[in-house]
Amino acid sequence: MVNIDKKTIPELSLKKNPLGKWAGIFIKRFRITFLIIIALVIWGSGNYMSLQREAQPKVTIPFAYVQTMYIGASPLEVETLVTEPIEKRLDEIEGVKTITSSSGIGNSIVFLEFETGEDVDEKVREAKEKLSGISAQLPSDANTPEVYDMKTGQSPVLIYALTTKEDILTLQEKAKKLQKEMELSYGVKEVVIAGDIDREIQITIDPQKLTIYNISIDDIHNALAASNVSFPAGKVELNGKEYSLRTSGKFETIEDIENVIVRSNPDSNIILKNVATIEDTFEDRKVFIHEYNGKATSIDDLTNKNTVVLAVLRKDNSDEVRIKEEIEKILDEKESQLVPKGFELSLIADKADYVDKQLGSVTNNAISGLFLVVIVLFLFIGLREALIVSFVIPMSLLASFGFLKLTGNTLNEITMFSLVLAVGMLVDNAIVVMENIDRLRKKGLRADIASLVATNQIAPAILASTLTTVAAFLPMLFTSGIMGDFIKSIPMTIIITLSCSFFMAITITPSICAILLKGGQKEKSKRSEFFIKVLSIIIIVLLSLFAFADLGQPLLRSFTVLSYIGAILFGGGMAIKQFAPKVSHTDHIVIKTYSRILNHIIAKTHRKLILIGSVGLLFLLSVSMPFTGILSVEMFGGEDMPEFSISIKTPSGSTIQQTKAITKQVEEIILDIPEIDTFVSYVGTGGLSIFSDLDTTAGENPIQSSIEINLKDLKERERTSSQIVGSIRQEVKLIPGADIEIRELESGPPSGSPVYVKLKGDNLKDLETTAMDIKNILASMEGIRDPRTSLGEDFPELEVKVDSDKAAILGLDERSIAASLRSSINGIVATTYRDNQDDIDIVIRTTKQKLETIYDLEKLTFYNRSGVAIPFSQVAKIIETKSVQSISHEDGKRIVHVAASIDEDKWTAAEATAAFQEATKDYPFIEGVSMSFGGEMEAMGDSFGEMMLNMVMAALFVYIILAVQFNSLSQPFIILFTVPLSIIGVMLGLLITGNNFGFVAFIGVVALVGIAVNDAIVFLDYINYLRGEGYEMNEAIAETGVTRFIPVMATTITTAGGILPITLSDPFFAPMGVALISGLCMATVLTLGVIPAMYSLFEGKKSKVKEKRAEKEANKPSEDYLEVEYEM
Repeated sequence: MVNIDKKTIPELSLKKNPLGKWAGIFIKRFRITFLIIIALVIWGSGNYMSLQREAQPKVTIPFAYVQTMYIGASPLEVETLVTEPIEKRLDEIEGVKTITSSSGIGNSIVFLEFETGEDVDEKVREAKEKLSGISAQLPSDANTPEVYDMKTGQSPVLIYALTTKEDILTLQEKAKKLQKEMELSYGVKEVVIAGDIDREIQITIDPQKLTIYNISIDDIHNALAASNVSFPAGKVELNGKEYSLRTSGKFETIEDIENVIVRSNPDSNIILKNVATIEDTFEDRKVFIHEYNGKATSIDDLTNKNTVVLAVLRKDNSDEVRIKEEIEKILDEKESQLVPKGFELSLIADKADYVDKQLGSVTNNAISGLFLVVIVLFLFIGLREALIVSFVIPMSLLASFGFLKLTGNTLNEITMFSLVLAVGMLVDNAIVVMENIDRLRKKGLRADIASLVATNQIAPAILASTLTTVAAFLPMLFTSGIMGDFIKSIPMTIIITLSCSFFMAITITPSICAILLKGGQKEKSKRSEFFIKVLSIIIIVLLSLFAFADLGQPLLRSFTVLSYIGAILFGGGMAIKQFAPKVSHTDHIVIKTYSRILNHIIAKTHRKLILIGSVGLLFLLSVSMPFTGILSVEMFGGEDMPEFSISIKTPSGSTIQQTKAITKQVEEIILDIPEIDTFVSYVGTGGLSIFSDLDTTAGENPIQSSIEINLKDLKERERTSSQIVGSIRQEVKLIPGADIEIRELESGPPSGSPVYVKLKGDNLKDLETTAMDIKNILASMEGIRDPRTSLGEDFPELEVKVDSDKAAILGLDERSIAASLRSSINGIVATTYRDNQDDIDIVIRTTKQKLETIYDLEKLTFYNRSGVAIPFSQVAKIIETKSVQSISHEDGKRIVHVAASIDEDKWTAAEATAAFQEATKDYPFIEGVSMSFGGEMEAMGDSFGEMMLNMVMAALFVYIILAVQFNSLSQPFIILFTVPLSIIGVMLGLLITGNNFGFVAFIGVVALVGIAVNDAIVFLDYINYLRGEGYEMNEAIAETGVTRFIPVMATTITTAGGILPITLSDPFFAPMGVALISGLCMATVLTLGVIPAMYSLFEGKKSKVKEKRAEKEANKPSEDYLEVEYEM
């Protein structure tokens, strides 16, 4: 019979705190516990099933842009006449961070970047208001500026290629049928067709008839525009009814267009078909698409077919995986109607499959982490106890799914990683509660009383440890910009999950303990005891096999080398635990050794100082690693990506046929690569990718082509994406006559080019000269790839010099001559014709003859208002010049960008930029030209600055919580000393594993501010408790070391174990996993020695100061004063 009293179990004398009372309700009324469990299972499961699935979190880009077309104008004309007036108006808007612009041939784009926190929709409305009256300041031929916001999440979910040997028009007709069917499916916002040609109504004017009828091109243009209007005329009341009155003159048929009155005469009207031919036809083909789906054996198989591409865009808040499932149902049901014989429909890019695989991979890692956590629990505590603690994990996760749904989160890579990270921490609180209950049970308390007393005693400490972890993640919620949106779901998920686990630890765990641990340790027969021991070893072996298995493979092929190593190690550990002679907790050799070392350290002041000083020096050496180059710094690490693209740019002035020929050479190289799954070539435009938003500012360009390449699954190929890209790069650089750039996908949100130089100045020639020099310097550096400038190659330009005096005498002016040239070359869009909800351009042309030489241009004829024909040579001459392709501005100043990619095997962006700075330190910059850096370096500076602020704020929040918890200013400082201890582990861990210190690793460091302190909190809380019960300081420290050794080690190993699988398998999250595991392990080991030493040192000094003060007060002469008692 164990003697139970408040002396042997001082916890019984503790007054009940609110958390203890809360736990008591669940212990006494266990039916509530079961009802809550059932409710959580139903609620959590239902919300998990309905959570939207996507690849990555939605990122809000605080940008808008203004696009203005000024057809035929040179970049210089667009800059001065269009871009600059727009920039001046937009500069009046408050909350704009940066205004950048690009003035190209016939096109102006002005980008607005807003300050963090600004309402983009509101700013777009404001921009529209500012530009509402600007048309009067712009050239009359310029279009009205259009304002757009930079929509995100507009990357295609699915990209299909429809291919046939039929003509393009037949193909286009079938594509439109597919488009309409797909757009009726669940979650589809729009299906965009690429590679089609637009229908247009072509009006070809007969010049001789213009002369006969004395009609000009302007007359025809004005007549068409005036005849195609529908205008409201107000409301009128007739016969007691109110009617809306509208004049309707919209074209409904081609005959309506043919019968437009061009000139009204008293005797008869001249209608359009009297002076022109009207055809319902199609524009010239400007884009060619080739598609490879794994079946073609030669390049001719690609080029002998016509192809169009259908890109499926999703609505907001729709599930990407379900979209694919619903579209596949439609295609299965109507395949013969939608894809008839002679046509082939191929799925060439599939984000839904990518999302499914990524989420499946992270889920498998979560399951593996869960198995490892359970294994550790089995090894450290009893079988029943481990099962009770493990129960917290699924219950906390189910509750978290419900709250994630309520807070508008989705299931994506970042959310799932956060849950994996949380798995190891979920059981920390439950472990501490369980260990405390188990300890009191062994002292003789009944299970229900032990559960109540243990929870009451430990709950404030685990509340503090939970709040410190929450406090560490809380500042991340307020990280601004693109990076803030990208990582926001990490703190949100961790905070929700840990809050749920704390609730479970102080309610569900003690309640279940009170029920399942009732009756104490019953005597078992030797046979049943042996059976249980063997069964526990078998369970550990099985869990170990599955913890490191590839769960996506068939059962027998899923076990890896790590599976068998883990089974041997963990199974052996369990066997030793079960069959080795039983010793008490305090007599275990590891704990006895630790106790001896701890007593040795705290016994002497100089030993404590040596230990603390050595650790301080180690910390300084560790944090110096990134600054000395021992540890490389980067934004995001490289990982194998399933897709990359090749951008091809032929010399300015090249035709679409010349660009096709160069593209064909690249295609021949790609066809020979066995790791290629599919690819699509887009000649005359940019490509479509499931990983990039649709570029609404891009148009057709005969000198541009893009090849979007999808690789086979990593398990099906021998080389990584970087190795494949490297081999292609070596081959394509031998192709003359084009700039060929290979673009690999970035990990994480967009951060810009690794090397990105910004040159600012007023003189365009000086900027161009400097940019070319910088480009050449980059090209000469080893490990630098594809250097390029924003200027591009000078574009050949024909300047038509009009003799204004002669033109005026002959009844012409520069505007009418420009209009005639445009109608002869490209045609003039007079108005539109609506047919079956499609807007079709009505284009006026003065000739059908194809212009192939400058002489053809000089043979053109102009017509004045009287319809008189005037030869080109009488009023104008042609001068051949060159013009830059585009002119960029940043905040009103001209700017040229020089960008380059890097060989990631050689160096990081930071190292490459540093090497470039060294290479240009003696470069003689032209006066008026300044250089700065952007791209990845700018993004890294901004993001690292915010993360450093987050870390400081996290430490401040943690300090405040601890100061309240411990009612002390010095003890929180001792606890926070675990943070530099963990940073030692972070730096060493990253260095040993070959990882760089980047943004993802930095998130791990910030997280450690809250995670690493948890062991120290529980440690110091128990020391203070024992000292309050009369223990001498060093005696309390030694007893705490022995008592808290197992829970401290168990919580650390479970947290590390939960993260280990994803750290080993996912290159993107590996730096964060390494940072957390190595930092936590180092902090735990050093916490067991350094924190007791610091406590002994600081609190010992405080005690001595108190003793001296007491002595001083005692020796003071007594004074008469009134003593007033007041209860505080």
